[in-house]
Amino acid sequence: MPHARIDGVWLHYRVEGEGEPLLLLMGFGAPLQGWDPQIPAFAGRYRVIRLDNRGVGRSDRPLGAYTVTRLAEDARGLLDHLGIERAHVVGKSMGGMAAMELAARHPHRVRSLVLAATTPASDARLRWTMTSITARVGAAMLRAGGNLKERVHAGREEFIRIWLPYLFSKEAGAKEEALLRRLIDAAFVEGFSLSGLAGQLGACFSHDARSRLSRIQAPTLVLGGTDDALFSRGCFESLARRIEGARLELLEGGPHGLNLALPETFNEIVLDFLRRRAQRPTKSSMPSRAPSTQSPGASRAARS
Repeated sequence: MPHARIDGVWLHYRVEGEGEPLLLLMGFGAPLQGWDPQIPAFAGRYRVIRLDNRGVGRSDRPLGAYTVTRLAEDARGLLDHLGIERAHVVGKSMGGMAAMELAARHPHRVRSLVLAATTPASDARLRWTMTSITARVGAAMLRAGGNLKERVHAGREEFIRIWLPYLFSKEAGAKEEALLRRLIDAAFVEGFSLSGLAGQLGACFSHDARSRLSRIQAPTLVLGGTDDALFSRGCFESLARRIEGARLELLEGGPHGLNLALPETFNEIVLDFLRRRAQRPTKSSMPSRAPSTQSPGASRAARS
């Protein structure tokens, strides 16, 4: 289980496959195993690097609110540790926030960029939803009483009940629940960490990259689902508009957990984008800064 010490914090990571480096950044409360459905496809063509963000899994869980900038610098530090000058970067949800900060602050380090199920800035909808979820989990733990183990178990079960429809759909069944349970087990493999979750929550709440998105130079794909319960279509459209030449693709019926709920579709779209990595059109050839929404993605999602 390799670890890298980045700015005084030990971060757990994995490297799989060979080829051009591809860095994967996962979302709130999720361990690196959240990318498991992508590894067989991605590692067959790329050198895939994924990590447990500070706060979860086998990485350190320092006290205090984190920032998305700090998460982005953790990612940059891991690239330095591995001797990687430039990488393709795929970020999902909170990981997408970190990915856009990395690309904006260190544009020479990012070869291409995929931002999935994420937003250019935290808004009232995100803060209300995440605060409500946190309060419900806390209330479940208080109601459980008993010892710490019993309270943690109650909080875990409430967390699963809440997140299952967010990540998948209201029709999510036993297969999806089993997958979510495995991810939660991996996220808290070294014990439940309220400080880690609170730190990541602080990063999500304070996120606002809007003033820096114009600095992104890498070819960029913004990927979202029309049934995302955390971020609206408007978030995805706003994000794509703010990154010059960005391509927007929306998956019809896609939930927040795109890479988990629609892995084949997600993998196909991302790999196709990475393969082509077409040069962005010059400003003189661009009729507007409006993103292009690709209908083929929606049809792929419907068939998966």
